[in-house]
Amino acid sequence: MEHYLIPRKIALPSAIFFLLLIIINVTGVVRIGTLEGVLPVFCPFKAIAGIDCPGCGMVRAMTSLIDGCPGNAVLYNPFCFFLLFIILVSTLPERWMRRIRIHVRVLPVLYCVVLSLLLTYWVFDRLLPHIN
Repeated sequence: MEHYLIPRKIALPSAIFFLLLIIINVTGVVRIGTLEGVLPVFCPFKAIAGIDCPGCGMVRAMTSLIDGCPGNAVLYNPFCFFLLFIILVSTLPERWMRRIRIHVRVLPVLYCVVLSLLLTYWVFDRLLPHIN
């Protein structure tokens, strides 16, 4: 039984794509910073509610990580590091995961803690300032 948050069929191509973007950025073929305003970003939650959702800023945060600016990534959305962690853990081979027997109990608890932190951050940083 798999104990991953993201299915491997999704996580592995995502990790490969992220790695390719890093390689392309490092070699200087295309700087990721030049693509930042080109790609359209649409948030249905923001369109309906008028405030940022918990995931808003994640694309900009990930592009900042690719560009080598972790400080900017934290400012856009500090949970991009956790997303990167989830993707990396979900790409580990199953035999490695079987060796770490504690993961069956720890990973779901870790996910719940981080999800609680994300929602708390969203309430205090993005929701409450917009309530008059």
